[in-house]
Amino acid sequence: MSGDELLAKMYQKYAQDCYLYAFYFTKNKEQAQDLVGEAFLVLAESLDEMKEKQIKFFLLKIIKNRFIDWTRKQQVRHRWWQSPQVQTFEIEGVNQLTPLDEMMVQEKKRALYIGIEKLPQDTREVILLYYFLDWRIDDIATYKEWSYTQAKNRLYRGRQLLKEDLTNE
Repeated sequence: MSGDELLAKMYQKYAQDCYLYAFYFTKNKEQAQDLVGEAFLVLAESLDEMKEKQIKFFLLKIIKNRFIDWTRKQQVRHRWWQSPQVQTFEIEGVNQLTPLDEMMVQEKKRALYIGIEKLPQDTREVILLYYFLDWRIDDIATYKEWSYTQAKNRLYRGRQLLKEDLTNE
């Protein structure tokens, strides 16, 4: 398989996850797309030296590092729940809800998002990867360069912190 074909295959396989991961950081569609594009450009330059198993983690690390670089330059940090580009998640049966029920669902989502934002950075990232991107714990451990037990404990602690925060409100 040629380099271009492999790159196209990897784009098909990982572009959506990369976009969601970038959007989590940026809270901006255009900036998330830019980060994904930059990550795939870096991948194109390094593709010959890399095993296919490493590519997903490589892309996500590039996205995270480029975002950190960008925020350091900008020195501006926006809360993602205040961003007008924040996308809401689809909930089955929302169409049958009354306006009051819809408002309650939106308020619960907002409380959850605020609770997630209050978590420490590593714990927040583990929650995002596990629940929003459907990663397995061993994938998270590999990505974060932790042991399986460390990743599992961080996820458990994150859930406990969220539970405490949400029940106190």
